[in-house]
Amino acid sequence: MNAPHTPPSPPAGVEPMLEAGLACRSAGDLAGAERIFRQALSHDPRNATALFILGLTRFEAGDAAEADRLIEQATLLHPDNFQAQFTLASVRHWREARPAAIETYRRALELEPGHAGALIGLSRALAETGAFADALPPATRSVELAPADPAARMALAAARRGLGEVLAAAESFADAAHLAPDLYAAHVGQALALVDAGEAEAALAAAERAVAIDANASDGWIALGSALRGLHRPDAARVALEAAVTLDPNRAVGHLYLGLALIDLERAPEARRHLERALELDPTSAQAHANLSSLFMLAGRKSLAKAHARRALDIDPDLMSAHQNLAAVLADEQQHDEARDHRDRAYTERSLLITTASRPLARVLVLTTTESGNTPDRYLIPPSAYTRLLWFIEYATDAQMAELPEYDVAFNAIGDEDLAGPTAANARRFADICPKRLLNHPDLIARTRRDRAEALFGGIDGVVVPRTVRIETAELTDGDLRGAAARAGIEAPFLVRPIGSHGGKGLLLAGGDAPDEPPPPAMAYYLTEFVDFRSADGLYRKYRTVFVDGRPLPYHLAVSPKWMVHYESSGMDRHPDRLAEEMRFLENPAAALGTEAAEAIASIGAAMRLDYAGVDFTLTPDGRVLLFEANATMLVHPEARDGALAHKNPYIDRIFTAFRTMLAAPLGS
Repeated sequence: MNAPHTPPSPPAGVEPMLEAGLACRSAGDLAGAERIFRQALSHDPRNATALFILGLTRFEAGDAAEADRLIEQATLLHPDNFQAQFTLASVRHWREARPAAIETYRRALELEPGHAGALIGLSRALAETGAFADALPPATRSVELAPADPAARMALAAARRGLGEVLAAAESFADAAHLAPDLYAAHVGQALALVDAGEAEAALAAAERAVAIDANASDGWIALGSALRGLHRPDAARVALEAAVTLDPNRAVGHLYLGLALIDLERAPEARRHLERALELDPTSAQAHANLSSLFMLAGRKSLAKAHARRALDIDPDLMSAHQNLAAVLADEQQHDEARDHRDRAYTERSLLITTASRPLARVLVLTTTESGNTPDRYLIPPSAYTRLLWFIEYATDAQMAELPEYDVAFNAIGDEDLAGPTAANARRFADICPKRLLNHPDLIARTRRDRAEALFGGIDGVVVPRTVRIETAELTDGDLRGAAARAGIEAPFLVRPIGSHGGKGLLLAGGDAPDEPPPPAMAYYLTEFVDFRSADGLYRKYRTVFVDGRPLPYHLAVSPKWMVHYESSGMDRHPDRLAEEMRFLENPAAALGTEAAEAIASIGAAMRLDYAGVDFTLTPDGRVLLFEANATMLVHPEARDGALAHKNPYIDRIFTAFRTMLAAPLGS
């Protein structure tokens, strides 16, 4: 049996001890080296060399805190020793004691101002604390001193990205990757910077390189998912981000980005789960709070939407989406002054938002309002096919109108005159100077207000237009709807609708046998004569036809036992006979409606003269068209490809094709 190894006794005197300790370190015997260095310090507690080398030894053994203490003692004994100061800064940086590391890097650089490693360390530590402006000079200097060092390029890239110089950051990451082709972090950083710059195709290539280098690290998959989202490929993005979350389930940013991809796919419950998980892992994620706010807005859960928007703004006071959501909730609560304040903070400096398609069919300038009365254009002008210049024109300035980025065609998406507000004047001012085609001119939109429908459509043969009047809230005495209706010549029963509401929100049937329900708060209301449109089978029907460039195209038929007919709540997918009736309308509207009714519908579109609009209507027992509304706010969306209504998509696609053909038409057509 071999005797246990006994390290040699250290020779007498401190210097020989240090030499023996260094020899043990060189041989990989850290425990023996530590024993000798401690013995040397017992002889000479103020020996800076022993303190320094023992500190290095403890760091290599995994005790960074003890290393920090020992090396600091060495620097106090010899404050002009650059190597000790630089090593102490590096140890503190490794320990994430960034303020102390920054201070120590600065002391080291006072001793050797041209040391590239210290400049790189200082820049990185400053960037990690968010001091990007301070991080830029040392990073720039380090590149000048060590142009072939990829770490210098990475430090410069981090500072530039933090300052929002995303293209310059991408270039620096690319330089680092060129110097070190297998440097995984350089490819990831380049991909994320390119995503931020809107260069999604180049970002995708960089992310794919990162994943090829290390498919078992989550960062590359996060970059890949982000690039795919930038290319408007949400399903592929979801797959990549699910891989990231599988690899690192405790990474908040992975859950955040996966939640965003699921929002793109309209899979709200799954998106919510991942966003909430992101907040469990990182309660300071303003983006997670803001996107949860958006989800709750869509679900009609306003109190939760408001709470998450406020929390997001506590963390990031400039986060645009949180201001948007909070403004919408406050406006709904009739807190108009505070709502306007949040809109101003969201849009005053950011009234033009550009989303870039990788191979755009056209660049479309979209005039929009911060209110809710916009034409739903997500599917009409999809960001995967068009570069969109979304312009909140109520915040436009004369200088901005004169110096807009290049675009091919303009589309006025401000579809509800009631909600145009201060936007209307700017939209008309721009319409007067617009050098390109402007679809849905604001003057034509104004004619479609609900109380103007009788004047616009009442003279069309075969069309019944129920009388509608607008009542300002001040005209309602103690909320007496019946009295207001009687004074306006509207007989009971009648419909009450807050101005600017769509989708049946706030719509009431008043004037019947039961007491009237108080309407939701609003600045004004429409009172509309109610015509009982129940069919012979006891059901109610609502047809929708969309007009594109004057051409009527059927969109849907909803059949419901309730007078307030909405396709989403009608349960059409549970009634094959009703779906068959809808299909007859989609396949041949004239046969389904009758020739005279179909001609009346076409005449409604011709009267509006809008490039894009729609009409909701039904048929009276004698075959006439009973008009519900006709304007530019009509939603058209595809059905799920694997859903019960997928058979409708070919007819819906006709609408999209017609709209895109119209977008491509030359000026003057």
